[in-house]
Amino acid sequence: MKKQGILFFADRLPPLIGGMEMHAKYFIDYFTDHLEFPIVGIITKDLNLEDYLISKKGNDSIDIKNLAELFDPMIIFFNSGRWIEELDQLRMMFPKTKFVYRTGGNEILQAPLAHNKILDHSLRQSYWVKSLNNSINLLITNSVYTEDRLRALGITCLFKRLVGGVNLSKLKLSTVYTNSKPLTIFCAARFVPYKNHTFMLSVIHKLALRGYDFKLRLAGDGPLLCQAREQVNKANLSSVVEFLGVLDNNKTCNEIASANIYMQLSTDQITKVPGGSYIHSEGMGRSILEAITAGTFIVAGNSGALSEIITRDRGLLVNIDNLEQTTNQIELILRNPPAKLACDDQYSWTNLFKSYEELFENFHEDIAGHRKI
Repeated sequence: MKKQGILFFADRLPPLIGGMEMHAKYFIDYFTDHLEFPIVGIITKDLNLEDYLISKKGNDSIDIKNLAELFDPMIIFFNSGRWIEELDQLRMMFPKTKFVYRTGGNEILQAPLAHNKILDHSLRQSYWVKSLNNSINLLITNSVYTEDRLRALGITCLFKRLVGGVNLSKLKLSTVYTNSKPLTIFCAARFVPYKNHTFMLSVIHKLALRGYDFKLRLAGDGPLLCQAREQVNKANLSSVVEFLGVLDNNKTCNEIASANIYMQLSTDQITKVPGGSYIHSEGMGRSILEAITAGTFIVAGNSGALSEIITRDRGLLVNIDNLEQTTNQIELILRNPPAKLACDDQYSWTNLFKSYEELFENFHEDIAGHRKI
């Protein structure tokens, strides 16, 4: 008998620790053995980028052309656009299934293709737009900013904005705020251009020269990590800045909950790709949501969608176009460090997946009604 429920296309899985991987981990934890919407199979990629199926029977290589022989899912849920070139085929195989795609937006703007050799970036974007419009019933987005960008591309399928995805239990650390020195600033972000570490370290250098007593703790890796280390050494900031390397989500949450300030000066980065360019930006940073949840004051660049979630009581959005102005804005915070705020549980994984359940329930009713007809 073919299996019904959720067929989950997961792209990458832990122990990798990016946003997609964390979403996949908690999605699988929540919906495995769910009474109404159980996960019946997980499609992901192996180290050779070949599709394979994870199920209760074990892990097996799979040709997705054969999925219809095994499954009759109510919902196919895509955690990324990795299967964009197979969407039309999947839609033909599962004409009655509801297709849901969760996106932060950047990968759609980037529009990579693995098999179709389309040299022009705008034409690759058009390919993505057409495939999504033809196949996806619902795009789960994380911000107005993301939705506006995708509509501007020409995406017309239904959007549902759901913001969240944090490890609430690890962020409820009982941290008593004190005025003890040095003040701790923490940032968890990959060392890539749009995270803007070079600019942040320049601000930190200026603040250190002005005599402020603080420590900056940086978690993450990436192609610009060596450059950041060199910048710290040249500026004689080794006693101020500590590189923590890659931290798992539990350790990252502990750092966020323990810090006085969470700082991330991300920018809207023009990013070149073959045949064109696009703007890579924060659709909704998970670490920012974790800081809000923990009650840790946030200092963030005023870019992307961050203005939609960072309120004046919980953080400061700073100008990232002028080094002196940014330094002056942050200096005001260091003069009078903010108190720890109450934990905010609105962005928990549980709340997010309860919202998913409501969506799936409506889909389930629609499918049931269609089949009765």
